Amino acid sequence: MVQKQVSDMITGVWRIKWWKYRYFLIAGLLANILLINRFYFDQSITDLNPFRSPSTDIKLENPAASAPSKDQAHPPPPPPSASPSPNAPTYTAIPLTAYPGAPTSSAKLFNLQDYDFNGDYVGWPLERVCHETTWTPGLIYACDNNSGGIGNIRNFILSCLRYGIETGATGIIMPRIQRRHDDDLANLFNAGFKPFDYFFDEEHFRSVMSTYCPQMVIYNSLEDVPHKDNLMNIDEYYPKDLADGDCCDNRGANKHLDVYRGKFENWLNTTRRTPNATHPVSIRYRWAMFFEWPIYRDGPEFAATFGDVLRLNKEVESLAVKTLDEMAKFVGVQPDPTHTKFEAPFLGVHLRTESDALGFWPDFNVQTEGYMKQAEARELKHAYLACGNATDGHRFGEMAYEKLKLNTTSKLDLLKGDDLKRLTDLTWDQQALVDFLVLTKSAHFTGCSFSSFTMNIAFKRHLMTGGLFTRPWKSPGDPYSTLVGRFDSWYGDWMFMYECMWP
Repeated sequence: MVQKQVSDMITGVWRIKWWKYRYFLIAGLLANILLINRFYFDQSITDLNPFRSPSTDIKLENPAASAPSKDQAHPPPPPPSASPSPNAPTYTAIPLTAYPGAPTSSAKLFNLQDYDFNGDYVGWPLERVCHETTWTPGLIYACDNNSGGIGNIRNFILSCLRYGIETGATGIIMPRIQRRHDDDLANLFNAGFKPFDYFFDEEHFRSVMSTYCPQMVIYNSLEDVPHKDNLMNIDEYYPKDLADGDCCDNRGANKHLDVYRGKFENWLNTTRRTPNATHPVSIRYRWAMFFEWPIYRDGPEFAATFGDVLRLNKEVESLAVKTLDEMAKFVGVQPDPTHTKFEAPFLGVHLRTESDALGFWPDFNVQTEGYMKQAEARELKHAYLACGNATDGHRFGEMAYEKLKLNTTSKLDLLKGDDLKRLTDLTWDQQALVDFLVLTKSAHFTGCSFSSFTMNIAFKRHLMTGGLFTRPWKSPGDPYSTLVGRFDSWYGDWMFMYECMWP
């Protein structure tokens, strides 16, 4: 009875109120229709995009570069023969364009099927982070206490640079590269330093920083810092020394970054080392200060683009193009003379069994078995092998052909004449840079999960699945890359690198 009375009361109120407020209801209905139209159907609207650049993005090598084409706004389809990996996760990356109202400026940054190793440079995420920073005159960063291969050195410089921006450093010394000893690959410290262009494109780096983060001035050396006679040098600095034991293991992802700058400035002030314009202070990081900054802390657009400040030098790119041409012939495809399209499907393999490999990493047999599975699952009959151990490289090639009729080759086999001499004139680590670029163009890539070289390639290839706003790569792989080697624990097995490696 009570329920019926309440129901009758509500019905009566509705009958009376609806007519009284009919104009308000009709107006609200029309407003909703207009909003739906605006978000779902008007793709030309740009003022709804919260990720627009605060200034016009440019391709630094081509200031007149036009807006991305329609094709660039969508991730490309999987490459030929790229059937799902039996070890890959079940998730499928969905482009932002599938979601009404999502930003439409998610142009891909990477493509497997061309000769472009970089794509257009996207600088506004760096510009935004630098704009948000409060800068400290006289604070200088030196990012040269690095060593190892491209994966480690690249991340060391990027991490150092990102910490510099966080603390408002108004100067950075042009990074140098610590060379590995030629006769002992595990000896990382006694062969001296090489200039920045030993690995990277210096012109590009300078252009990026002066264009998108001009607050941080690049100096060639500490001798060029203004008021150098008053310069105070702080060596062997390590950011997590200020974390006060906040985390159970210092190798894990940083959790103290929200309070880090305050602690850093307090440390400088209480030790009487406060920098200013006339009394500068330089910070030089301790060795192995890499994989320290969780990249998605700054948003996916920064995570996807920051690493592009470090592009490999033009000599390495030139040799990689030559190698891809020869790889196409090896596969049985005539290379594109315009170097526009690359359509020669092959399996890219990084066999990590050199003398400096750590004992708990997967050995030759574990890696080989995993790589064979990828070739078989994808029905690929040609492979490009990167391995600094010549004996194991030949051994892998023989086993691959005997078991799967998989034809394996390498840069040393493919290049001839002057190109081969150009390659062999390079050091061991520089030659590995050619492998790094060639492997990014494989139909499917597979390598050792404990190697930063392997991880960096997998992450870079993953950009094509989501473009500018790509979601994090997930272990052990995606449709484009599969890593071999089991992780048992987060800290002991270096899985923290997943959070702290910029593609």
